[in-house]
Amino acid sequence: MQVVLKDGFSLEIDDKKLDDYELMEALTDIDKGKAARITDAVDILLGEEKRRLFEHIRKEKGYVSMEVVQNALLEVITGLKNGKNS
Repeated sequence: MQVVLKDGFSLEIDDKKLDDYELMEALTDIDKGKAARITDAVDILLGEEKRRLFEHIRKEKGYVSMEVVQNALLEVITGLKNGKNS
């Protein structure tokens, strides 16, 4: 499924990723304050698209902003849950 972020950048994400137990485990740990697990969540959810997203962020910010990655992760999850595609 194609998910378009607020800044217009689009990612192709397998919507079945929301059924991935390891993703849920990582998100639960993040919710419990284990912020370092965001790297696992990003790897699981984005897969090959991670590189593209990071390059996009780097071009805009000059570096890969943790805040922008976190916001993008939330946008992707919300987009997949809502079935948002373009």
